[in-house]
Amino acid sequence: MKVIQTPDGFPGFASTREWVLEGETDAVFAVLRDREQPAIGLLVTEPWDLAPGYEPDLPDEELRRIGVEEATDVQLLVVATIAPASASQGDGADADRDMTIWLNLAAPIAISRRTNQARQVILDRQGWPLRHAVAARN
Repeated sequence: MKVIQTPDGFPGFASTREWVLEGETDAVFAVLRDREQPAIGLLVTEPWDLAPGYEPDLPDEELRRIGVEEATDVQLLVVATIAPASASQGDGADADRDMTIWLNLAAPIAISRRTNQARQVILDRQGWPLRHAVAARN
């Protein structure tokens, strides 16, 4: 369990300043949970295995705001959502088990390993999708 500070909040969660990163070290997904309101959480993952070729250009000024001095200081997470696949994509009894994982590659969360401060960086001019589909099956 790691406590993450967000001095500026996250879009949609402006008043939340402390989050807890919960998850096993080798797990694909973790939960970034509001420390004061544990019912609020974001499913997150490191994007590298689920979005091959993802190489966002994180602006230096954004990284400096959270105390990043070197590239190795950054842990990068993306928000994931899980939703049932549309009925037209499945058939028979297995149709209700098909799920799609969506990754928000347009707004990764950069965390300083040194300061444990984080920012969600909006990459609106880099062409990364807001919803990148990753197929999954229960």
